[in-house]
Amino acid sequence: MLELNIYKTENGVKTIEKTYRAESYELMFGTVEDFLNLINVEGAATEADINKLLIKNVGKCFNQIKPLLKEVFNGLTDEELTRTKVKEIVTVLMIIFKNALA
Repeated sequence: MLELNIYKTENGVKTIEKTYRAESYELMFGTVEDFLNLINVEGAATEADINKLLIKNVGKCFNQIKPLLKEVFNGLTDEELTRTKVKEIVTVLMIIFKNALA
């Protein structure tokens, strides 16, 4: 199960406004290839190494990440993406990649 939380701030406290859920998502080869080229996973020996690379390069990949997330989570908007935690986006991406490579 893939989940992505959208947050709002009330009285200075961030709370979850909405949660998008998707059962699964099948990546196309071209999408995986594009991400791997952007992230440059060469030399990554472990899952933790790949996670670090994803976090480090998420900004560089965002033009490809946004449409992918909007495809995975039906109804997700650009505005809602601005209120999502990067670590949660990375978690979703890692689940998608793991499933694609399994």
